Amino acid sequence: MNDRIRRLAAAMDAQGMDLLLITDDLNLYYYLGSREQSMERLRVLAVDRQGGCTLYANALFAPPPCPVPTLLHKDGQEPAALAELAKRLPAGSRTGVDPAWSAGYLLALQALCPGCALCDAGALLSLPMLCKDEEEQALMRRSSRVNDTVVEQLIASIDERSTAQALSRAIHGLYDAQGADGAAGGALVAFGANCASPHPLCRDAAPQPGDCILIDAGAPLEMYQSDMTRTVFFRQVSAEMERVYQTVLAANLAGIAAVRPGRTAAQVDAAARAEIEEAGYGPFFTHRTGHGIGLHLHEAPAVGPGSDTVLEEGMIFSVEPGVYLPGQGGVRIEDLVLVTAGGAEVLNRLPKDLRVV
Repeated sequence: MNDRIRRLAAAMDAQGMDLLLITDDLNLYYYLGSREQSMERLRVLAVDRQGGCTLYANALFAPPPCPVPTLLHKDGQEPAALAELAKRLPAGSRTGVDPAWSAGYLLALQALCPGCALCDAGALLSLPMLCKDEEEQALMRRSSRVNDTVVEQLIASIDERSTAQALSRAIHGLYDAQGADGAAGGALVAFGANCASPHPLCRDAAPQPGDCILIDAGAPLEMYQSDMTRTVFFRQVSAEMERVYQTVLAANLAGIAAVRPGRTAAQVDAAARAEIEEAGYGPFFTHRTGHGIGLHLHEAPAVGPGSDTVLEEGMIFSVEPGVYLPGQGGVRIEDLVLVTAGGAEVLNRLPKDLRVV
């Protein structure tokens, strides 16, 4: 944790930032080691450019014991706590704010120190998180192994009585049995034409022969996320959807093959996108190729056409191209990859060959 704070303070100093306010629960875990949930309460870790830290926390949600000086308050004492924090924000100072912080608290603090410049510190907070250390990489591998097992179990359970909603709910128990922390809201599951949306609503309908079945699932294990998408077909597959599947699989493999230190995230996106465009499905690939992942399900780097992030060893992100045909269905294949000295280590092991269930 000390090393992470030192790297954060160095980035603050380079950007001329006097103070940084960290409030998101996962960011607090990363920088402080605290697993507590703030709920709607006030909890702020203030970091100065020398790496000095002070935690402002509700007594109900203060980590015991806390490794940094802590100023505790009770319910109803938030104005006094914010007033105390405001003393550290003199006129003319520049303070970075965690973008996840409640507007209610932020606006109240802003009113207390109108001469202080407040700015979005999301990019700065993510800098030390971009490259995972060896312990984080090991946790991400374990989390992905669990996800492989759970998604395979879910696919194997599909029959004529299945509904997208029931499968989405059932995945909670499968994750629990593997020791994961549970999937927020369940898995994203869609059948048939409903797969034509990259993020469809789960529907209470049984699969029909020829339906594509899209399953996008993940859950944290010891705080670190997993994420994977597999698309299978129910009982049979049409020639058109088979062609779509093979196109998306080629795009997934091309994106993974493009991963190298020194290349940009946009080059990975371009490699995957070229396969889909060459097959004539370019207009139906409607989202970026991937997103970073770690403690947060979605974090830096973004893997899209405009991303100039230079890949470095230790980065972990998804490669998840897709083709979505209105009225017919859609296919997405998603893996997590770790950037290594020689290219990419694929964290998911669940096979990607076309599968009919």
